[in-house]
Amino acid sequence: MEDNDQLEASGHATAAREHVYGFNRATMWAPDQIPAETSDELAEFADLAAALPQAFSQLSSTLEQALADQVLSMDSMTDESDPAMAIGVARLRLEEARGLAVDLHKHLNAARNATAHIISQGVDDGQESMPWDQH
Repeated sequence: MEDNDQLEASGHATAAREHVYGFNRATMWAPDQIPAETSDELAEFADLAAALPQAFSQLSSTLEQALADQVLSMDSMTDESDPAMAIGVARLRLEEARGLAVDLHKHLNAARNATAHIISQGVDDGQESMPWDQH
């Protein structure tokens, strides 16, 4: 069994966040990345976005189940006193986030499709043109 299979749900969420932060750091100073690599990365992010609606629906169901099966109360760090109200608000926001994730997937996939067929001939160093560019 892989380590990934042994993570709890919150561990997967934490790992996803850490991987995106790592991606941000890795690409911060990558000015010579070719469009094909960017297209591949966009495809991965589109796949990630495509998985988010189900994750949000499952989180919403988990909250609904907690409301039905558990004795809940609110801590003193909020003005809200009704756990059912807080869960209702959270579920509404998750439904909105679900729709936004569907849109995000569409946008990322469109960006990936737009860049999928770009061919890089390398960095333009201002030198002579390549033989195939000469007339």
